[in-house]
Amino acid sequence: MIVPVRCFNCNKVLAHLWEPYMQKIQEGTSDAEVEKEKRYITVEESQPKSPECKALDDLGVTKYCCRAIMMGTVDLTRDIVKTTYSPMS
Repeated sequence: MIVPVRCFNCNKVLAHLWEPYMQKIQEGTSDAEVEKEKRYITVEESQPKSPECKALDDLGVTKYCCRAIMMGTVDLTRDIVKTTYSPMS
């Protein structure tokens, strides 16, 4: 799927948030950090936020419809361009 331009439900513009969202996910995804957060959870505490959730919170995406669009999008643009314009052997 190509990067979403707008939310399908509320029509909020999301295109300008895609690159910062992907950068924040890549910066915040550390397996050791996630495991560390999971290890120290007690029954009374809430679940730790995923890197995706933290990134969306930082970008100010609060509506559930917009969050679902951002989290559910798989960027296939590079794959399409690579297969379309690759030189034939």
